[in-house]
Amino acid sequence: MQRYSRQREMIFEYLKNTTAHPTAETVYNDLKAQSPQLSLATVYRNLNLLVEMGKAVKLDTGENVDRFDANTDNHYHFVCTCCHKVSDIFDGILSVKSIEDIVGDGFSVEGHKLFIYGKCACCNKKS
Repeated sequence: MQRYSRQREMIFEYLKNTTAHPTAETVYNDLKAQSPQLSLATVYRNLNLLVEMGKAVKLDTGENVDRFDANTDNHYHFVCTCCHKVSDIFDGILSVKSIEDIVGDGFSVEGHKLFIYGKCACCNKKS
């Protein structure tokens, strides 16, 4: 069991109150003024610990930088290939049962992730 950490709690609260799917650097930059003693290494360590504890998920969207999400419910993500914004999609397109139907007999699905790539509405308006 992990002992309580004020910095971890602050990072977790930040993560719970955003839908931006921030990187560790974004979390660090946004919290630095509130907590001047905070280091980037502390943010990375605590974000990874929150993932290990099941309180957050790490998203690899293919950008060579991890993003984090405190919403651990099964949902999907839309990644804008223009502005790189990551948005939640909550419509249950696929369920574990339909994934098991796709992979066939003998497989046991424990979870899945889905990233949809394209241009967000804002970037579509600009082009």
